[in-house]
Amino acid sequence: MVLGEGQILSQVKHCYQSGQKFNGTGRVLNQLLKQAIGAGKRVRTETSIGTGAVSISSAAVELAQMKAGDLAPLKTTIVGAGKMSVLLVKHLISKGNREIILMNRTMQKAIDLANQFPDANIKVVPVEEMMQSIADSDITFTSTSSVEPILDRSKLESVLDPTRKLMLIDISVPRNVSADANELDNVTAFDVDDLKSVVEQNQESRRQMAMEAEGLLEEESDSFEVWLRSLDTVATINSLRDKVEAIRTQELEKALSRLGNEFGGKQQAVIEALTKGIVNKILHEPMVQLRSQRDIEVRKQAMDTLSVLFNLGEEQAQV
Repeated sequence: MVLGEGQILSQVKHCYQSGQKFNGTGRVLNQLLKQAIGAGKRVRTETSIGTGAVSISSAAVELAQMKAGDLAPLKTTIVGAGKMSVLLVKHLISKGNREIILMNRTMQKAIDLANQFPDANIKVVPVEEMMQSIADSDITFTSTSSVEPILDRSKLESVLDPTRKLMLIDISVPRNVSADANELDNVTAFDVDDLKSVVEQNQESRRQMAMEAEGLLEEESDSFEVWLRSLDTVATINSLRDKVEAIRTQELEKALSRLGNEFGGKQQAVIEALTKGIVNKILHEPMVQLRSQRDIEVRKQAMDTLSVLFNLGEEQAQV
């Protein structure tokens, strides 16, 4: 549902690791998943598809950063402890914000949320302390299930220092913050409608990045198809390599026996490497051409020709 969502790539990676752990994936599926994960990482590295808020919670934090700048030194209050608040905490932490006060009508739910982020040092307070906590904060996010506003001008005016600026970001539907809160000179309030534009802009940006990603994925897909088609050449290639290697070893032993003791271990190692290098270079191009041949009939003819020319034997070369 969200273009470039990194969590999906993480889930595929976890699935692949589980498959390997329990021997649930064979050669082809292993290669497919391995290449898919690599393709996902490549897209996220070579494009900007993973940047920009695409959820209300992430957009709320992004908006706060756009308006307030560095969030790290700011004091933040979150009213509510539902799923949206979990994401708020996650995104605030990613922006370096470490002074977070959390409250909820059911205090245990707020405690459970805070325990999910043990390194963040989140302070949980009773909901009865909401107004004082908001008055001491730079930013307040509201995300509760209340059907009536829990904050309005009169409540805020009674507790706020008129010289202290407060940003209110309400991500609840219906609204937790009354529209008249913006009438206070030291209060700037935003709601879901303000956040939708941020999300839509980033979604459009991601759609543009997706077009770039498709080109990269086509390359990776073609690469996998070439590998998959090459599987039917494995038996022939292995037989050819084994036959040539046997000839190399046999001829090398003959040559070394004729040389007697004139050559020590170091010289023999050099000759060994030389003969291996010659064999590898001779076989490299035919093997590459055989693996990359897209036409099945042409590829089969080539394998049959190799089998006949090198006398590989029908059983050896059979796919």
